[in-house]
Amino acid sequence: MADITLVNKGKSRYRIVVAADAMPSERYAAEELQTYLERISGAKLPIVTDKEPMGEHEIILGDNAHLWQLRPMIDFNALGTDGFVLRTHGGHLLIAGGKPRGTLYGVYALLEEKLGVRWFTPEVEHVPKLSRVSLPKLDETQVPALEYREVFWRVMMRNADFAARHRLNGNHYDLKEKHGGRKVVYFPFVHSFDLLIPPDLYKDHPEYFPLIGGQRKSGYVQRCLSNPDVLRIAIDNVRKWIREHPEATIISVSQNDTFNYCQCPDCKSLDDAEGSPAASLLRFVNQVAEAIEKEYPHIRIDTLAYQYTRKPPKTIRPRRNVIVRLCSIECCFAHPLETCPSNENSRFAGDIMAWQPIAPLLYVWDYTTNFAHYQQPFPNFDVLQANVQFFVRHGVKGLFEQGNYSSGGGGEMEPLRAYVLAKLLWNPDTDVEQHINDFLRGYYGKAADKIREYLNLSHKAVREQGFHAHIFNPPTAPYLTDELLNGAEKIFDEAEKLAENEDVRFRVQVARLPVWYVKIATNRVTGEARTDLIKRFLAIARQAGISNISEGMALNDWAKQVGAE
Repeated sequence: MADITLVNKGKSRYRIVVAADAMPSERYAAEELQTYLERISGAKLPIVTDKEPMGEHEIILGDNAHLWQLRPMIDFNALGTDGFVLRTHGGHLLIAGGKPRGTLYGVYALLEEKLGVRWFTPEVEHVPKLSRVSLPKLDETQVPALEYREVFWRVMMRNADFAARHRLNGNHYDLKEKHGGRKVVYFPFVHSFDLLIPPDLYKDHPEYFPLIGGQRKSGYVQRCLSNPDVLRIAIDNVRKWIREHPEATIISVSQNDTFNYCQCPDCKSLDDAEGSPAASLLRFVNQVAEAIEKEYPHIRIDTLAYQYTRKPPKTIRPRRNVIVRLCSIECCFAHPLETCPSNENSRFAGDIMAWQPIAPLLYVWDYTTNFAHYQQPFPNFDVLQANVQFFVRHGVKGLFEQGNYSSGGGGEMEPLRAYVLAKLLWNPDTDVEQHINDFLRGYYGKAADKIREYLNLSHKAVREQGFHAHIFNPPTAPYLTDELLNGAEKIFDEAEKLAENEDVRFRVQVARLPVWYVKIATNRVTGEARTDLIKRFLAIARQAGISNISEGMALNDWAKQVGAE
């Protein structure tokens, strides 16, 4: 039997209570709860402050006077900034979280996990219609495993309300005060050496730049990190950035996206002694972090453990205000890091385990699409949960999941992949299969089973034959078999027939684009059939607003390349 009934036949005895001095995110939590409860039941619950006398039937939001009259014994410190408690207490429902985001996240958890609301994309959501809104006895606490959660797919970035509803708190969402703001605010975001030590200094000071093959090199290169003037300039610029960007919580002091690192005697001797080029980088970053720590104790310095710097040095340790962000760019993404037999995954797993005991602030930059071919099947659904769990077990505090971030978004199964990632970043042990089923039914309707069939087929080769999948694989990758392409065509034909309306049919057509992309790219169709397929591909892609075919190529440029325009 239900412990409390919030609404019955469109009527409610309940009201929503917030503190008179509630912060914007708590007031917004009340508005969101009021809105969705009305959409679910037809009843619009009033919102009042804790200045009102306490009533018998209240939904109490946040830390307020009515909450403490009930003596709930909530440890707000343990909730951090994002955790919350959901609890029934007599005739009261308590949703109380840490500041600034916890109470808002508690409301979203109630709506989603207890009342069945689903947010599939910014445009597609499911709100059940209930004549009776009842809740069982509740007494649960949720605190996310990760302090920083960012799904860097365009579908998550284009609407801040949508990102907040998925309890994402990353740098690239336009989260306002009402959402509780962002957990981390970077300036600049990454690969900052060109901004830190500008390239035009080379003309007068080549000694600031790397010595490679006996010569100082200009261009897109790293810097000479043992040069004291480079350190001085870097510290001055970091202080300047902090003054100019008071909203920033993290300053990036991170290598450029290239190798080309310094081999001068001072840099090389340190790197050789420490067993990794990460040594000269980390010593430099630590010196910057130490210089600003006293004046700006709230600022963290972020650096990458990326490509040549991924292996930790033997004795140099990151300072307590330094984030080390490992990047998994080389890995296979068809099989979990921990069990994949590839050398790439074994080495990365070893590196993250080596950083774990020495890096107090360990983040990971992870990759979840094929960056050379956004519109190409990428069989990575089997690894999403296993890898997030692996990261959390080994001390990772923040995860950045990079996908297709281009202005138009898109990419194979973008909405589903982003949805699943958001669930995992909040709770790595969540029921992924249930989330996939919810999404497929809600987004693809009667065609859901066919989309599931396509997903299974697209993973068949990597599951059964052990093919690895990397983020720059070409359309000739061995897992993109004729069995996949021919089978997928039949599946999507049937899915389109099952679609109950034009909106769903179009979503199915967008999901089909990766199959056509591979057929076009590998000349599996020729002549007029190829021309017709390209036209159909472009028509659907443009209608979907897709801007890029890869990280470096616009859709329109690809159209010219394949002879369509």
